[in-house]
Amino acid sequence: MKFRYKVIIVNIFVLSLTLMIVGYILMQRTYDLTLDSAIKSAVTENNLVQSSIEYSLLDVINNNMKSSSIDSYVRYNLHEIGDEVFSGMISEEEALLIRYADMYFFVSDAAIDTKTPLLSEELFDFKEDNRKNYSISREKDHVYLYVTSLSVIGENNLNIVTRRDITDLQVLLDVSITDYRRITIIILSASSLLLYIISRLMTRPLEQLSIITDDFANGHYSARSKVKTSDEVGNLSERFNSMADSVESHVEELNDMIHRREQFVADFTHEIKTPMTSIIGYADTMRSLDLSKEEQQTALNYIFSEGKRLESMSMKLFDLLYLKDHPIDARDIPTVSLGESIVTSMTPMVENSGETLKSDIEPGIISGDPDLLKSVFINLIDNARKASKAGDIVEFTGRISENDEYSFSVKDHGIGISEEDKKKIFDEFFMVDKSRTREAGGAGLGMSLVSVILERHNAVLDIESTLGEGTTMTVKFNLVKDDDKKN
Repeated sequence: MKFRYKVIIVNIFVLSLTLMIVGYILMQRTYDLTLDSAIKSAVTENNLVQSSIEYSLLDVINNNMKSSSIDSYVRYNLHEIGDEVFSGMISEEEALLIRYADMYFFVSDAAIDTKTPLLSEELFDFKEDNRKNYSISREKDHVYLYVTSLSVIGENNLNIVTRRDITDLQVLLDVSITDYRRITIIILSASSLLLYIISRLMTRPLEQLSIITDDFANGHYSARSKVKTSDEVGNLSERFNSMADSVESHVEELNDMIHRREQFVADFTHEIKTPMTSIIGYADTMRSLDLSKEEQQTALNYIFSEGKRLESMSMKLFDLLYLKDHPIDARDIPTVSLGESIVTSMTPMVENSGETLKSDIEPGIISGDPDLLKSVFINLIDNARKASKAGDIVEFTGRISENDEYSFSVKDHGIGISEEDKKKIFDEFFMVDKSRTREAGGAGLGMSLVSVILERHNAVLDIESTLGEGTTMTVKFNLVKDDDKKN
């Protein structure tokens, strides 16, 4: 069931219940007030009749009777007195009954015509000092209000019973109930239509948001909600858009990661294929042909160099995978000793290529893993060597910079890096100059490893390069101060 229909049903139910309760209370209250007024009027009328009958009986007793014969004269004159009082004080639609000593001495024609049965004894059961009783009785198509009074004459009770027809009051209540039901039906019908229109207008933003959600669930990650309201639905729309932005961003990252992995596998397969082809080819040549010693040496040199290249590639791949899932063992490292160790390792390689390595390291303390950081700068200096030509100078410097940072820089005067290549330089197997890199024994994994190591050290790498003029790579570390060492 749609939400709007639930809203309509609940509201109609609440409205119906409210109208029923309010209507019942109002009509019952009106009926009670009218009935109370009728009862007061009937009691007043009964009082007047009672007084008239008592005065008439008193005159008869005082003028004609002796004390010993009061009872017989009351019985003798009671019907005549009742008839006189009834004809003078009570309308023909009403009834009068006079009971003395548990016997009826006068019953008006109205009571006889309606064949009023003998009244219930409960009407004559007066409690304590109460001298008035009343009851409501439904007889055929009429509703009557009986009022009974109690007077004591001698040793016998005299009861004056007046009856008033209050059928109109009951009819008025029935008509009011019928009219109220009709009005209620009209109100509920109009309210249902109005509630449907209002609920449709109010739930339309939710329907639009539901459609957008379905589109988003079906893979349309660019779908966004256009609901613009200042209520909870608007807040929900904004949060959905925020969630959609986040999901789309993560999906793009996942797609990019999948693409990178696929590219990684393809590049790795390609990089392995080249040395493996050379190794298999030269090994097959040595196995199937009778080569001279010099040719055998050449083939073995190719097999050895390509094997070393595969070994270097596998070691760097292992380091990449390991560092992505394991923490580093950081400790304080003097920059001068780290720089000297790097220069000692790289000087022979640089000089063999015909370049010159110059270093100038300023004293300072940084935090990290010395072996991993040494691998970083060996890779950077090796890349600078590969990008340079014979006779060029590769500069390796270390300086304390502003903001308590220490910066290592590797500068060459080689081929440089384009802006487009700067974005790809940390991708696995990417090489700025593939032919020169492969000739120098590279596999395109060095900068990827550098990126992971520096990320683990919270270090930042800045690249400044101009094509044909050279490249400067600067790594910035947080400087360890004396206060930090004490702590």
